[in-house]
Amino acid sequence: MSTNWEAEQKAKLKNEREELDEKMAGLERNVEALVLEEKQLKADMEREEDAEDDAKFQRLEERAIARLRNKQAERKKQLGELKKEQRALTQQENQLQALIEDEKYPEWLELKKKRDDAIKEVKRLESEMKMLI
Repeated sequence: MSTNWEAEQKAKLKNEREELDEKMAGLERNVEALVLEEKQLKADMEREEDAEDDAKFQRLEERAIARLRNKQAERKKQLGELKKEQRALTQQENQLQALIEDEKYPEWLELKKKRDDAIKEVKRLESEMKMLI
C-alpha cells in the first residue's frame, strides 16, 4: 500500500506540474509574440508617420497598440496566477516528501488504510440498509 499510495501522489503532483509548466510556457510565448507585434506596429507607425499625416490612421494604430498592451497585461496576470499555483504545488510536494520521510509515516499509512477500509464498509452497510428498507 505504501509504495502504491506514494507513487499515486507523486504521479498526480508530477502531472499537475507538467500541465502548469506547459500552460506557463504557452503564455510566455504568447506574451513574447504580443511584444514583437507591438514593436512591429510601432515601427510601421514611425515609417508611415512621415508619409501619411492622416490623424485617423494614427489613432487606429494607437488603438491597436493599446489593445496589444491590454492583451500583454492580461497574459502577464494569468502568468502570475499560474506562478502562484506553481508555488502551491511546490508546497504540496514538500509536504508530501516531509510526510514520507517522517518516522511515524508507516503508522499514519496504516491508520489511513484502516480509515479507507472503514469508509468502504460504511458505504456497503448503507447500501444494504437501503435494500432492506
